[in-house]
Order: sequence, then C-alpha cells, then structure tokens
Amino acid sequence: MKLAVFGANEIGLTVSAVFASHGYDVVCTDEDRDQITALNSGELPIYEEGLPELIMKAKSVGKLSYSVNRLTAASESDYLLFTEPIPVDENNKPDLSAFYRFIRQITITVRTHKTFIIKSAVPPGTASEIEAILLEQGLHDRSFDVVSNPDFIRKGSAVKDFLFPSRVILGTSSLRACRIMETFYAPLSNALTYMDHSSAELMRYAYHTYQSMKVSCLTMIAGVAENFGADVEAIQSALPSEPRSHDHSLHPGSCFLGFEKSVEAASYRTMIKESSSANKMFEALEGIDQYQPELLIQKLKDFLGTLQGTTIAIFASATLKGFPALPPSNFVIKRLEEEGATVRTFDPITEEFQLRENTVSPMYETVQDCDALLLMTEILSLQHVNWGKVVDGLKLPLLVDGHNLFTLDEMRKIANSFDLIYCSIGRPNIYKGLGSISVQSVQ
Repeated sequence: MKLAVFGANEIGLTVSAVFASHGYDVVCTDEDRDQITALNSGELPIYEEGLPELIMKAKSVGKLSYSVNRLTAASESDYLLFTEPIPVDENNKPDLSAFYRFIRQITITVRTHKTFIIKSAVPPGTASEIEAILLEQGLHDRSFDVVSNPDFIRKGSAVKDFLFPSRVILGTSSLRACRIMETFYAPLSNALTYMDHSSAELMRYAYHTYQSMKVSCLTMIAGVAENFGADVEAIQSALPSEPRSHDHSLHPGSCFLGFEKSVEAASYRTMIKESSSANKMFEALEGIDQYQPELLIQKLKDFLGTLQGTTIAIFASATLKGFPALPPSNFVIKRLEEEGATVRTFDPITEEFQLRENTVSPMYETVQDCDALLLMTEILSLQHVNWGKVVDGLKLPLLVDGHNLFTLDEMRKIANSFDLIYCSIGRPNIYKGLGSISVQSVQ
C-alpha cells in the first residue's frame, strides 16, 4: 500500500516511520525544503525514543522517502494522511483556507480511489467540508473517502503510543471507509472505534479538556486538603475504587450534580471558602448546573417558537419527602410558567408525593393534549412506555430527553414506528425515523 504523509513534524515523522517499518511504501512530504533536505541527509529534527531506529530500518529497505513535491506524492498514493498543524487567525480561530486550497489542488491529480485521513487538529465540520469540496471539484463519491483520525500520541513516547494504541478513533459515514481503515490499521491495532465525523473531530478537544479538568479538580482538592491537614494522595488513590467515579457512570443531563449533591456542594463551598481556587471551581460547577434547566427551556422554544399558551408534560422524579432540596424539574417548571406555559407532571416513583398540585396519574393522562413531553428522570421503567399512546396524546410529537435516558438507536426504531421528534442533550435530533437533523429543519 502506498501512503503519502503531509507534514514532516513529530506526528508525521512518527506515522511515516511506523507504517514504513510495517512494509508500506511511504513518502513524507513538507513544504519546508530545508526540512526535507535535512531529513534526506539523515538529520532528525526531533527526538523520540525508538524513532531513529525505525527510520533507519525503513530507509534501508527503500520503504520511506522524503519529498517537497506534495502533489506528486498525492497522485501516486492510495492513502493521503494529513498531520500539518492548522494556523489560527487574528481572532484565534482555526484558519483552514490554505488547507482547503491544497485539497482543491489534490483533486486535479486524482485518477484512482483516494482515502483522505485527517490527523491534523481540525474543528468539527472540517471532514464534511472536505467531502463537499471534492464533490464540487467534480469527483464522484465512489472515488474517495474522508476519515477523521485524531491524534493522541504524547511527546517523548510517540512511537510507543502509535505502535500500541489503547484505541484508534475513526470518524466516517461510509461502510466502505470502515473496511478500508480496518485494512490500513491491521498491522497495528484492531481497537478501532467508529463514530461520525464531527464527534471524531471533537474527540481531541474533549480528551484534553477532560484531562485538564481532572487535573484541576485534583489541584483544587489538594488545596482543600492542606487547609484541613488531609492527604490528597490518599484521596486520589481511593477515588478510582468508587464505581460512580468511572466514566461509564457519567453522562450529560439536566443537572449533573443532582439536587441532593447540589446541597452538599453548597455546604462544602461554604466550609472551604478560605481556599480561593476551590471556591472558584465550585462556583463554576454550580454555574454550569444552574444553566442546564435553561438549556431545556431553549430546546422547547426552538421547536415550539414560543411557550406562551402551551401545555408541557414533564415526567420527573420527586425528591424524598421532607428533604429541603428541590429537584431540578422544579426550576424548569418555574421557568416554563414564567414563559406562559401550563405544566402537567407525572412522577414515576411515587404518586403519594405531590411534586405540584397538577400532578397527574397515570402517565398517559399526563401527555393528553400537551404540546411536548419533557423527560427529567432516569427511572428505567420509562423505557417500557407505550409510545403509541404517548404520540396519540401529544399535539406535537416532541420528546425532549433531559437525561439521555434512551440511546439514539432505540429512538430511531421508535421514530420509525411513530411520528416522533426526539431531542436530547449533546446529540443529534431524530425526526420521524429519518435520522439526524438540525433544529432548523423541523421549524
């Protein structure tokens, strides 16, 4: 297989050396003529453990070369892998103009199928724009595939990270591309994780943000530990033993702290007010938490236009009797009523505790003649809802899921059977079984 790597940088050189050492015919290209001259002379501008040996091995059997002629490399290769950094403009926004210009130039050379593999750190939407450019330039969709393949290698251990990845993220909308990438990565890994383009493009940003937040959280806890004579290392070592701290237990929703934990958080923040860094982080967490109910209100308004005169059904779980904290659904109810909506609620846990005076039972009576249904509970029994009755009762078959209670696959099946609009947190909307659409498409 012939591979052209665009960018003789840390990532590009590592990728080139690894694939060449596995028998691929690799040409690593760069616009920097001095860089390519130095590489052809045996000089290596970076140090990565194991990289000089891999390059020497690949060069000795003629599997790795360097070139400044990027278009020739593109023309002669099956796989085009992009690692070049994306510059930013004066507003610190990614400037993709040169990148897209080069993609247009490549189309002139395309005579056989090409797989465009994007490893550069690009914003969501880039791969879709590349596909659009290739089609605009007259290429048939059977003559190319575009795959988002974000990079997660670390400086100093790039070779090891690329040779033995924990997972390889691949963003594509093509089954053909999936098969192609399975073959492409076969010598290295079978831990391939597929998702859509935008999700894959967002993965690198999400990963680094997630890691930064965890480090910041530990730093905050360390400051609090000092104030109280506690040992942050003891706390850190015990955290992974708590199952609820594992990633599979975490998900976005209408209130990430939960109403009981919100009270605890406020108590903790008062207790540690002497620690400014910890206080700031708690304030930020509470700010995000308080914004989530407003997000649900906006989602309803995006579809309904106005909430004035509407009737909204809410399935929500009440807090325990006598507990002073209010569930997040109460904040949503208050905001809905401020917007002029009438609210009808159903509590799947208990009918004894009246969340509001207009709590209705059973659930199908709650949705009757309502303009939309809002889910603000994680009670799994709701997954056995008779959707025919729900849809028949609603004026507009709009379901806003504030806890991502259902998977998109589940809701696609339901939407294929019923006239249903499904809107959740941080995921594409589903409309009448036709797949994912933007809000604007259903207004």
